[in-house]
Amino acid sequence: MMYSELTKRQCMYVDAIRAHGPDLGIDITKGEYSRAELRLVSMKMKNKKWIPNWITHDQSRRAGRGLFMIPEVANVAPGQETEQDTEQDTMQVPVMSAGELVGA
Repeated sequence: MMYSELTKRQCMYVDAIRAHGPDLGIDITKGEYSRAELRLVSMKMKNKKWIPNWITHDQSRRAGRGLFMIPEVANVAPGQETEQDTEQDTMQVPVMSAGELVGA
């Protein structure tokens, strides 16, 4: 997914939060994430506990002590999909037509 103001690597981290968050027990519909939650994502993504500097060093992303605003996780612009969304869209269930149901 590409966000207009984020670099490719930043988009990859946002996508990692969206992809791994639910499995880690993180609510990805919110806009603020704790340091502990982001460390879980970092460990899952790159096996390191370090949170990217573009999050921790940007004062405008600070929501409080150990709390960071990452609204890009929940804000998905129309027409934009993550790899996870694309994979879900390709898993299609066969649909029977009305004629096949009648003949059954």
